[in-house]
Amino acid sequence: MMLKKAILKHMKSNLLLYFIVFVFFVGGVAAGAFTVDALSITQREELVIYFQGFFNVLDEGPVPSAAVFKQSLKNNFQIVALNWVLGVTVIGIPVILLMVGLKGFVIGFSVGFLAEEMGFKGLFFALAAILPQNILLVPSIIISGVLGISFSTAIIKRRKARHKKSLASEFTVYSLNMAAVVVIVAVGALIEGYVSPVFMKLFANSSYGRQIIL
Repeated sequence: MMLKKAILKHMKSNLLLYFIVFVFFVGGVAAGAFTVDALSITQREELVIYFQGFFNVLDEGPVPSAAVFKQSLKNNFQIVALNWVLGVTVIGIPVILLMVGLKGFVIGFSVGFLAEEMGFKGLFFALAAILPQNILLVPSIIISGVLGISFSTAIIKRRKARHKKSLASEFTVYSLNMAAVVVIVAVGALIEGYVSPVFMKLFANSSYGRQIIL
């Protein structure tokens, strides 16, 4: 109950920040989707060949789940860790927003390309391959971005007010919150490594997947 109240209080006090960060994420998704139209024919063909090869790999053998989990954990942990560092440096607020937008760009480009080149088959595959883990990973990146910006803002306010009180306690809470985000990231990485491949293999072995492979 206390945790729920703390979360609601945090979201209420940082509602504007959540809105701004979310807008950057959505903007990244839109930019990624629109970028698909800018690809040359050669680039499109190379990406189609890559995805066909990926489907062949899925069809031929098991997915190296442990390796996928480790890579996903590493990639997303680096984003959260960098947001933590940028939050302390104060000047990193624009970079935090850029990183959130970049996460959205990658998702938007991936889904947009699959949907445009393969129609509903590509969209279904995108849902199977991208959606499950990002139900947790995307909120984690957004939350870490808000936490970083919020802490930077707190530092700026203290400097302007010439507040001499130590930030040690706030820094501890800030770091603990980021650590909690890392736990959510780890769960998302587990889903990407061990759950999403199951859906992808089901898709690859379905009639839709067979059509793409062939």
